[in-house]
Amino acid sequence: MLQVLGRLHILVLHLPIGFLLLAFLMELATRRSAPALRPAVGFALFWGMVSAVAAAALGYLLSLDGSYDEELLNWHKWLGIATAGLSVALYFFHKKQAESVFYLPFFIATTLVLAATGHFGGSLTHGNDFLFGDEKTEETAALSVADIDSAQVFEQLVLPVLKSKCSKCHNPTKRKGDLVILTKEDLLKGGKNGLAINPSQPDSGLLLQDIHLPLEAKKHMPPKGKPQLTDTEKQLIDWWLKAGAPFDKTVAAAAMPTALRSALKAKNQAAASPLDDLKLDPISDGQLKKLRSEGIQVFPLAAGSPFLQVLFQGKKDVTAQQLEKLKSIGKNIVQLNLASSNVDDAMLAAVKDMPHLNRLYLERTTVTDKGIENLAGLQYLEYLNLYQTKVTDSGLAQLQSLPKLRSLYLWQSGVSPEGVAKFVSQKPEIFIDKGIENDSMFGKVALKAPKITASKELFSDTIHIALEAGFAKAKIHYTTDGKEPDSTSTVYTEPLVFDASSELKAIAYLDGWTTSPVSSKSFVKVGYQPVGISLVQSPDPRYKGNGEKTLIDFQRGGDSFKSGKWFGWEGHNCVATLDLGKVVDVSKVTAGCYEDIGGWIFFPKGLRISISTDGESFKKVKDTTYPVASSITKPGSKMFTESFASAQARYVKVEVLSVLKNPKWHPGAGKSCWVFVDEILVE
Repeated sequence: MLQVLGRLHILVLHLPIGFLLLAFLMELATRRSAPALRPAVGFALFWGMVSAVAAAALGYLLSLDGSYDEELLNWHKWLGIATAGLSVALYFFHKKQAESVFYLPFFIATTLVLAATGHFGGSLTHGNDFLFGDEKTEETAALSVADIDSAQVFEQLVLPVLKSKCSKCHNPTKRKGDLVILTKEDLLKGGKNGLAINPSQPDSGLLLQDIHLPLEAKKHMPPKGKPQLTDTEKQLIDWWLKAGAPFDKTVAAAAMPTALRSALKAKNQAAASPLDDLKLDPISDGQLKKLRSEGIQVFPLAAGSPFLQVLFQGKKDVTAQQLEKLKSIGKNIVQLNLASSNVDDAMLAAVKDMPHLNRLYLERTTVTDKGIENLAGLQYLEYLNLYQTKVTDSGLAQLQSLPKLRSLYLWQSGVSPEGVAKFVSQKPEIFIDKGIENDSMFGKVALKAPKITASKELFSDTIHIALEAGFAKAKIHYTTDGKEPDSTSTVYTEPLVFDASSELKAIAYLDGWTTSPVSSKSFVKVGYQPVGISLVQSPDPRYKGNGEKTLIDFQRGGDSFKSGKWFGWEGHNCVATLDLGKVVDVSKVTAGCYEDIGGWIFFPKGLRISISTDGESFKKVKDTTYPVASSITKPGSKMFTESFASAQARYVKVEVLSVLKNPKWHPGAGKSCWVFVDEILVE
C-alpha cells in the first residue's frame, strides 16, 4: 500500500509548482498594477503549502523503492522537504508580515528552492541530460544502418537496443542494481549482483539470464510494464553474448547467422519511413487556399513540403462533397484527422483516393468494420487510431493486410482481448495501445501471495498453521491435497491444525484486484529419527552443511541455498543410505530440495528408493520421475514425498536423481547443473 501511495507523487508534484509560481507572479503584480490581487496571493499560497507537503510525503514513500541514483535522490528529497517547510513558513509570513522588508526576499528564495527541486526531480526521472541533452525516443533510438554486413555489431546494433530498453533504469543517475548500461566499460564492470556480461563465460552473465526470466519475475529485464525486447532483439543479444560479446567486430567478421542477419535487415528497412522515397510535386498555394475557403483545413507538413495534412477533427458537419474535393490532392495527403467528427463508413470511402496516407485518426467516430474495408489499399499507413469506435475483431483482422502498419489504438473499441491476442500472434511487430489497461498506477493492483506461517515445517505430533493475505478484505482459499486452489476451494477462517503430512496451497481473491500468486508449503510429519547416514558421493565442499547428519537433523535449509544448511552436488546424484537403528515398518520417504534455475540448480528429475534389513541386500520399492522445468522459474524449496507398500526395513537408500546437465533451452545448455538437498525423512 505504501508503494501505491508513493506512486501518487507524480499526481501532486506539479501542484505546488503551479500554485507557488502563480502566487509569486500575483505578488509581483500587486506591487505594480494589480493591488486587488493580494487576497488571491494568500489563497494560492495556502494550496501551494498543502500540495507541497503532500508531494514531499508521497515523494518520500516513492524514494523507498531504492532504484534511483542515491546522490541525485538525496538532492531532490531534501530540497523537496525544504520546499514544503519554506512554503509553510511563507504562508504564515504572508498572513502576518506581508509588508516586511524580508517578505519578498524570502518569497524569492522559496521560489528558487522550488525550481531546484523540480530540476533535480526531472533529472532523477529522465537523466542529467534531460533539460539540455538530445534524448531520443524509443522509436528513433536505434541507429540507421546502411549496410548490415559492414555494421559494427556492438556500437551499431547491440548498444542501441540496450540504450532503448535498459538505460532508463541503468544510467548514471538511476543505477538500478548499481549497474549502468551505456558503454563497453559499464557492461564489463557489472553491478552489485555480479557481472552483466562475461565474455569468457557467456552463460554466467546476468544480462543473458535476466532477459530470459519469466515476465513476472522480479529480476526480469526489462521489468514488466516497460517496453520489452522484441524477438529479433533478444536473438541478437543472445547470439552476441554466446559469441563471446565481440565489441570491435563487424557483422560479417563475427559470422552472424544468416537468419538473424536477414531479420535485422528487415527491421532496419522497416525503421525508415515509407514516405522517404516518394517524389511528389508540391500543391500550389492557390489550390490550398481555395480548399480552405471551402471549409477544408489543409496544410503542408512543413514549409515547402509536398506532404499534406487535412484536419476535420471535432467537426460535426463534414460532408461527402468536401471529402470528394480532396481527390485532386489525394496523392499528397499523408495525414487525415477525422477524430470526433461525423464521418461514417460511407464517407470513409474517400481514403481510397489517398494512396500515400500515413496517419489516420478515426477516434470517437461511428466507423465500423464496414468502414475498415476502405483501408485495404493503404500501403503506406503506419498509424491508425480507432479509440471509441465500433470496430470489432472482424475489422481488426482486415488490418493484417496493411504492410506498414506499426501503431494501432484500440481502447474502448469493440475489439475483444481474444481478438487482440490473435492479431498480435500474427503481427507481433505492431504496437497496440489498449488504453488504461496498460496503466501502472490505476490498473488493477495484484494481491500478494498469502503468507504461510508455522513454527516449523517438520513436526512429530501436530502443527498449527496461520495464513495471512496482507490485505484484510481479501479472502484466502486453500487446498491440502496438492491441487491448485481457486475460488471454489475451502475458505480460510482460522488457523489450521495438521496431524499428518500435507502440502498446503493458498491463493487470495478480492473484487477489483488481480488474483494473487499461489503460495505453497509442505509440512511433513516426522516418523523415525535415523541413527546414522552414509553418502556415496560427498557434496561440493562449498555446500556441505554441518556434516552428513545435516540431512537428518529435522532442520530445513531455508529460502537460500547459501544458508549453510543445504547439501549441493554438481553433475552428480545425491545417494544417501539412512540407518534407522532397528527394523521397523516403513512406507513413505520425503526429500527436501531447492531450485534456482538462474543459478543452475534444478529440482530432481526423480526419486529412487530401496530398502534393506541387513544393509547388504537392497530391494527397490519406488522409482518415480518428475518433469524438468522448461523455463526459468522463481527460486524456492519443495518437499518431494513418495509412498509405497509398507515393508520391514532398517536401512533406506534414497537416490535423489539430478538433471545432471542444463537442458537445451537454458543459457548454460549442456553444462553441469546442481541438485540441492536439505533433509531426508522416513515414515
